[in-house]
Amino acid sequence: MPAFTGQLNANEIFGALYNMIISQEVFTDNIAGTFSSLVDKSRVDGSLYGDTKLFYSPDVLKSRPWLGDNEATNLLNVNRPAAPQVQGIELNVFRQIDITVDYYLSRRAWMDEGAFSSFTSVMLGMVRETKRVYDATTFNAYIGNAVSSATKATITVSPTTGTDTTSADLEGAARIYAQTVAEALANLFIDLRDVSRDYNDYAQLKSYNLEDLIVVWNAAKVNKINKLDLPTMFHKDGLIDKFEDEVLPARYFGRAIAASDKGSGKVIDASDQYDNTKGTIRVLEETEKTIGGTTYHYFAGDEIKNGATVKTGGDFEESEVYIENDKIICKVMHKRSVPFMSAFEVGTSFFNARSLTENHYLTWGHNTLEYLKRYPFITISE
Repeated sequence: MPAFTGQLNANEIFGALYNMIISQEVFTDNIAGTFSSLVDKSRVDGSLYGDTKLFYSPDVLKSRPWLGDNEATNLLNVNRPAAPQVQGIELNVFRQIDITVDYYLSRRAWMDEGAFSSFTSVMLGMVRETKRVYDATTFNAYIGNAVSSATKATITVSPTTGTDTTSADLEGAARIYAQTVAEALANLFIDLRDVSRDYNDYAQLKSYNLEDLIVVWNAAKVNKINKLDLPTMFHKDGLIDKFEDEVLPARYFGRAIAASDKGSGKVIDASDQYDNTKGTIRVLEETEKTIGGTTYHYFAGDEIKNGATVKTGGDFEESEVYIENDKIICKVMHKRSVPFMSAFEVGTSFFNARSLTENHYLTWGHNTLEYLKRYPFITISE
């Protein structure tokens, strides 16, 4: 049956009468999950006082030969340590969700108090559900696209692929794929436990506990390993440490637009229009755009409209979008790598006595997302 238009059906016996509506049910299970476990792990408290949280990262000192009695001449030397690196996380993003309800005229659209109350309750509940969607999609898209500037910020693996069509070759290629990824992660974990300057942006000498690291898997890659590669192995226990630690849908993993992505036959064609047959472009943050006279609302990770222009002054700025990258296997980060700091969260309402309507608002603030440069934030790609 198509969407209900309000037209009742004529009674089969008495043509002048119309069959009544039996019941009205408002679905309450609208947002079951949002892949929010990663953002929930990264939440840190903010404050109503001040707007910046500072993180200080000192480097190690150095040793030198001891000169015995000759050290007496160095007794008054001043040897201050180098100043630590300081990074500030600023609470500077503020958002609001609003909805208007009423308890009089809209009540007439419902057959009884139960149906009306259920509808009103669900619509008010969608305020919180919307924030859940915003938090999770915004954070996940950032994680999938952020790239560190450390010396070893990106690790590339080259899994062997099958060339023959025999099932034995395909199964062998599947095993080698999983083993290659496992070897790359195992080597990385050893390096991260050792002292090194290669895995943080400050190039400071650091080492990390394996228990403090999180592997954020591309679902398309981890599902291939879990469902196609591992079943071909007789013994798979211990193959990959932190297997399925955190899993995000493939759509969140991407990269910034490059000059090579633009031009005739490219994902952004010669007219600066998006061509979804050449790749997939998605938004980095929640936004609303009017394209060709039609308004579209996007959450982070949503694909933009095919044919939309991507350029300075176009439908989308290049900085607002990313290209989905199906080569990314996972991200390896510290559990404190990306703090998600809350400024405040306030729910308010206002009753308009003249129109008999009630406005509800949810207002909150958080920091601009950025990774802490003292921690590893590593991309592993094919």
